[in-house]
Amino acid sequence: MARVYFTKSLPQLDLAGWISFCKDAGIDGLDLAVRPKYPVNPDNAGVQLPEWSKGLKDAGLIVGLVTAPTDMIEATDKRALALFEACAKAGVSQIKIGYFSYSGKYDADVSLGRKRLQGFEKLARSTGVKACYHTHSGPMLGCHGIGLKALLEGFDPHHVGAFLDTGHLAIGGGPFAIESDAVAPWFSILAIKDMAWTQTDEVWKARVVPAGKGFVRWKDVSLALKARGFRGVISLHGEYEAEGTANRVQIAKDEDRFLKTNGI
Repeated sequence: MARVYFTKSLPQLDLAGWISFCKDAGIDGLDLAVRPKYPVNPDNAGVQLPEWSKGLKDAGLIVGLVTAPTDMIEATDKRALALFEACAKAGVSQIKIGYFSYSGKYDADVSLGRKRLQGFEKLARSTGVKACYHTHSGPMLGCHGIGLKALLEGFDPHHVGAFLDTGHLAIGGGPFAIESDAVAPWFSILAIKDMAWTQTDEVWKARVVPAGKGFVRWKDVSLALKARGFRGVISLHGEYEAEGTANRVQIAKDEDRFLKTNGI
């Protein structure tokens, strides 16, 4: 299982900076955020993504996946074709697409979401780059494994994948064994995220913390991954607070050690 680090948290780092980060943290490569205001973005991905992929490969690292803008929800979006083609050119096999919102009419929303996935499946077939959908808590379709199965049922797992998030599933999902079993044919990527509750003005909110510091049941995750025979990409999301890059590297090393101790 390749371990990669999501670049969302450090948009200022260039290729050399990320190579140093991965080497220092002992990480296999990157979950590359290809978004506006990032070094690789939808406007320059055709050139920059292959260059970054080659630079990482030359350093013994990988781009495990590309994470697109969260509003890229139509295969007809000009950014979608550009990013899928850039991934194909760069040898990146998976891309995380955007989120389908819940409007208040579930059946109609699922029908629309599946229609959108049909477009992404067609794009995936033509480029050889798998379109993956991420479980995000809140008013999103597919916010847990059971809901995601309703979107993915019938789609070819070679072209459409499930991206399960330990933290968001801990908030809005069932036992991880059930969640991962529901989407087992499509299960392609695992996001590592832990969550803790914090209270502000009598309102409880979940915040991201390093793995092992929150309420995710990591032993359950480990057992479910073994039961599924999961060999996909693991993305350390790093969406917690850190005091500079050096501190973030240390936390990544600590997370990696924690995950290995727990059989992940």
